[in-house]
Amino acid sequence: MLKKDKGICIRTTDYSESSQILTFFTAQNGKLSVIAKGAKKPKSSFSGPIELCTAGDMVFSLRDGEKLGTLTEFNPTFFGFTLRKKLFALNCGFFACELLNLFTKELDPHPTMFNEAVLFLQRLEESPDNKILPFLILFQFALLSEAGSKPLCDCCVNCKKKFANNWREFFFSSSGNGLVCRDCESAFIDKKKISGECAKCLNQSAKISNCDNKVLVEMQNLLIEYITHILERPMRTAPMILKLMNVLK
Repeated sequence: MLKKDKGICIRTTDYSESSQILTFFTAQNGKLSVIAKGAKKPKSSFSGPIELCTAGDMVFSLRDGEKLGTLTEFNPTFFGFTLRKKLFALNCGFFACELLNLFTKELDPHPTMFNEAVLFLQRLEESPDNKILPFLILFQFALLSEAGSKPLCDCCVNCKKKFANNWREFFFSSSGNGLVCRDCESAFIDKKKISGECAKCLNQSAKISNCDNKVLVEMQNLLIEYITHILERPMRTAPMILKLMNVLK
């Protein structure tokens, strides 16, 4: 039985000289793996290999109980031509694809997150590299929220004291999943002291868009540490994000 959906390509693997195995994050079916037979042939029905961050309308078949479907049609609606000419934007796209792959399960739809991912790719396409970091941080917050892993930032994770701008010092603990006040920081071995501005942005994400770049870099470093702790594994694309981000400072 053929199914139609909209999808973003978040992983590609060469299957043979002419075919690919692709993972899509789709609007209605969630994460989905399919084989695109003959996709790498110049005159294939897909007009060539399908690349990461490409989005489009897809037709596929998937039998009950099978983990791998067959892609029969793919009509791109987003190629990301401009995105692919910008080093930081392109790597942010790859980073987002890896996060979507790691945080989602097969055939578990998240339509809200799909819309967030499409919006993020559009922002990468339209924005210069030095304006992208706020969008990357907001995308990660949206994904963490959808996954039920958003850090607690409206109070101290230990004593539950409400967050306030007049806290004397601010700390963040990945193992504690959020902000820690000065009175409780000694209870968390992995706690990290953060700036007041970083803490305020963690508490109110609406402030992120107008943040100083130094604070954005601090937040992104913190988020990578936090996500790595949640996943219990390093992300392949994270080192390049950190490297390029620091060049943009």
